[in-house]
Amino acid sequence: HLRLVAEIRSLLVNGFDLEEIRPFVDCLHAGIQTRRACPGGIDVYRRKLAELDARIGELQSVRDRVARELRHLEAGPGRGKEGTG
Repeated sequence: HLRLVAEIRSLLVNGFDLEEIRPFVDCLHAGIQTRRACPGGIDVYRRKLAELDARIGELQSVRDRVARELRHLEAGPGRGKEGTG
């Protein structure tokens, strides 16, 4: 049971949710001790990585918009966007 708890904690810390963790828990219950040997485990990691890449892209877009707005604000009166504030 300690191995199971350690595995779950490790996956949670890496951002996996409970549904994504399920295949690894099932593997441990079946006696498979390594993530590499778990059927479908690599696919779970690939999906998580794609999800994280998409979130990073979205955050980068928001960051770019905020940075652009900050530049307009720092430009001072008459140089920023009209009617936005």
